[in-house]
Amino acid sequence: MKVAVDAMGGDYPLNNIEGAIKSLEDPEIEIFLVGEPEKLTSNLKDFSYDKNRLQIIPSDEAIRMDEQPGIAIKRRPNCSINVCSGLVKKGMIDGYVSAGNSGATFASSAGILGMFEGLAKPCVGGAVFGFAPKTLVLDLGLNVESTPEQMLDFAALGVSQAKILYDVKNPTVGLLSNGSEPNKGNKLVKESFKLFEKSSINFHGNIEGHDIALGKVNVVVCDGFTGNILLKAIEGFGHVIYQFLKKEITDSKSSEKINLIPKKTNIMREFGGGPVFGVNGIAIVAHGSSSPTAISNGISTVSWLTKKDYVNQSIKELSSIRSSING
Repeated sequence: MKVAVDAMGGDYPLNNIEGAIKSLEDPEIEIFLVGEPEKLTSNLKDFSYDKNRLQIIPSDEAIRMDEQPGIAIKRRPNCSINVCSGLVKKGMIDGYVSAGNSGATFASSAGILGMFEGLAKPCVGGAVFGFAPKTLVLDLGLNVESTPEQMLDFAALGVSQAKILYDVKNPTVGLLSNGSEPNKGNKLVKESFKLFEKSSINFHGNIEGHDIALGKVNVVVCDGFTGNILLKAIEGFGHVIYQFLKKEITDSKSSEKINLIPKKTNIMREFGGGPVFGVNGIAIVAHGSSSPTAISNGISTVSWLTKKDYVNQSIKELSSIRSSING
């Protein structure tokens, strides 16, 4: 299993190297570290690892977080994220993980790998709350502005992902809104509601924020602006609650349960990130602050998705769903 890591991306680039080396504990994994050779070589000298299963692929620096991603990846074709996408396109690797500029990952994967036929935009999603492990939320940040038609595409992508990732036969779908009534929501939600009703998806109407925690539906659809706020709010609340309980309750028996809170409220870290849905390859979007463990988990996720024939199965499921909607 060959996996690339955007070694220059993220808030703490050294975590990429440590995470990559940690992943080599799996004997099936081979790592391609993409980045500036001198910097990577300098950092790697402090580690002991199997040099036959880790190699450096040269690139320029990563796209910075403050850059406009779509413009930057065109101006700098040899940036680390473009090199990662190029390796997938050439069939040299099975997928990659990037904790860098998420917009750049989106733009690079869509531009270089290409999108599924008939899809206007890809998106990113995943489970966000460990107490509802089979509830998928999308979009989680790639599309801050969306149209009703794109929201329906997200729903179709979500249904295909729930079938593939969670083995749910007929996934239920809900629109995230400020009330469960059909007339609630902003203009985007109201217009999307009408389209969802006409489609063949298993639509359960509007759902509210607390319904996510209860696992009311398998697929929750929202624009990326809302989804990203939701994701970070859950992670933030989980961190604060964890710190509070850790301070107030000190017996060892309770500590075991308390230590589960970060895993339940920062589930994306458990998987190392989420795949870009709708592109012809596996590209994992990880948190900018990803720890070595999160990066290693992201590499494991690439391996897991590859074994499930993720891309081909996604194309097959999405085509079937879209045909039923358009028919």
